[in-house]
Amino acid sequence: MYKFLRILTVGLLLTTLWAQSFIATPLNDLGVDKYKGFQGGLYEKGTNEIPADHKASGLALAEQVKAIRGKFVFLGIGMSNAAMEFATFQDIAARDNRVNHVSMAVINGAMGAMTACAWTPAKETPRQHGCGAPDFVPNLYDRIRDDLLKPAGLAEDQVEVIWMKNADPRPKTALPSNDAEAYRYEAFIGDMIRAARSRYPNLKLLFISSRIYAGYATTPLNPEPYAYEYGFSVKWAVQAQVDQMRSGKVDPRAGDLDYKKGIAPWIAWGPYLWADGTVPRSDGLTWDRSEYGPDGTHPNIKGREKVAKLLIDFFLNSPYATWFKK
Repeated sequence: MYKFLRILTVGLLLTTLWAQSFIATPLNDLGVDKYKGFQGGLYEKGTNEIPADHKASGLALAEQVKAIRGKFVFLGIGMSNAAMEFATFQDIAARDNRVNHVSMAVINGAMGAMTACAWTPAKETPRQHGCGAPDFVPNLYDRIRDDLLKPAGLAEDQVEVIWMKNADPRPKTALPSNDAEAYRYEAFIGDMIRAARSRYPNLKLLFISSRIYAGYATTPLNPEPYAYEYGFSVKWAVQAQVDQMRSGKVDPRAGDLDYKKGIAPWIAWGPYLWADGTVPRSDGLTWDRSEYGPDGTHPNIKGREKVAKLLIDFFLNSPYATWFKK
């Protein structure tokens, strides 16, 4: 019934979506149905529920998030959108009396123009790693250590939880091509989380969000369908970890994600942020052109606040984030 109503809604709204260039069903509503042959759902079998075995491990690790020398760090990493959104989240969380302000330090390590490749080297600079960044850009984890952690009296061994949102600039190939950007980004996810784990020895949990709707984009920076298809990248990376912990087999694209051996943190979806423009998701989420800046890619104040509130709601209510609450 929901899918019928959704189709009807799309038909009624088409005449008003003058700036909306891409239409698809959000992964959390797609379920067992498919997009270009790929099954929906945030997790396996078209569901939005974390598999029971992965859930048990995540709950156990969440209980291990404890203060080290009085504090643990909840760190945000990623590109410009993430930097904007996590900064707003940081501000809102600081004023929310439901949030743990005693033992948790929220640090925004995300940085504009620093896209996925730049976060993959644990020690080299992005330029040395072949990421095309200017020579003056330092290793991003060194930057977090020196510019953010140290001035706050914190250290890398106190980073225990990360929220990550990223992208790859100017993608060119969509699914179902074997060279699709979604596959490339899945590999980046594996590389990024291994780099983070190598820098943060007590990193236990890493939550990943894919991008907000990009059907209003006016530049080729990262338009649709790539923002949507990154949802599959996240889903596949999480499933790669689930399957590896079950079978011992390493996914050839995502790489080694073993959290018991300290190769990677336990990973799962953060809030799923994509919605089909002004067509309401089953939970009511939409994205209007008025929530974006001029490029139709970066959120403005309204858009940042929307993402920040989704983050607040997620971490206040997730059973894997008891450490976030007062």
